[in-house]
Amino acid sequence: MKQSIRTLLMLVAISISCSVARAATPLRNGDLIFQESCRGTMNDAIKGVTTSISGYQFTHVGIVWIHQKDTFVIEATRPRVAITPLKEFLQPEAEKACPPVSVLARMKPRFQSLIPQAIEEARRLVGRDYDSAFILNNDMYYCSELIYEIFLKANQNVPVFTLNTMTFKAPGSKDFTPEWVEYYKKLGQPIPEGEPGINPGAMSKADVIEILGEL
Repeated sequence: MKQSIRTLLMLVAISISCSVARAATPLRNGDLIFQESCRGTMNDAIKGVTTSISGYQFTHVGIVWIHQKDTFVIEATRPRVAITPLKEFLQPEAEKACPPVSVLARMKPRFQSLIPQAIEEARRLVGRDYDSAFILNNDMYYCSELIYEIFLKANQNVPVFTLNTMTFKAPGSKDFTPEWVEYYKKLGQPIPEGEPGINPGAMSKADVIEILGEL
C-alpha cells in the first residue's frame, strides 16, 4: 500500500514538472505571447495541421511593447497589424465566453540586443493589412510572419527564426483538411502547400526563445 502511494506521488510530481507553470516574472519589452484560442473554424484548421511546444495548440502570437509604463501587444490580426492593450489582448471581447490560453516566452540572452530594433520594425508595420492567404513577401502580414520579419530586419536580414515548409494536411494524411479547402475556395486562391512560411506552433518550439509559463 505504501509503495503504491509513493508511486502515485512520484507520477504526480513528474506530471507537474513536465507541465508549463504560471510565469513568475514580469513582462519585458520584446517578450512574445503565444495564444491557444477556443474552438472555431479557423482555429480548428490551424490546430489540425500544426504542433506546438508542451502539448499546446497555439493559433496566435504577438510581441510585447512597454511604452510609458503601459503594456501593449503588437500583433498581426484581422483586419490589420495593430497595437493592442495587454488586457484586451489577453481577454478579447470577441472571446469573452472562452478566453484564450496565453503563454509567455522570452528571447534568449544572445538575441536580447535585437529587441529595440525589432519593436521599431513592428511599429512601422502597424496598419498594414492582415495576410489572409499566409503568403510571404506580399506586404501583408499574418501573426507569426510579423514576428519573423521584424527580427529578420533587426538582425541585418539574417533569420532568427527558421521558416518551415507549409502544409495544410493533417499529419499522416495525403489530403487537405476540409476547413482549408473551403477557406482557400472562398479566397479564390490555390492552397500554398509546400511554400515557405511559419506558424505560432513551430515558432513556440524555436531554440531562440525560452517558454516562461502561462499568464
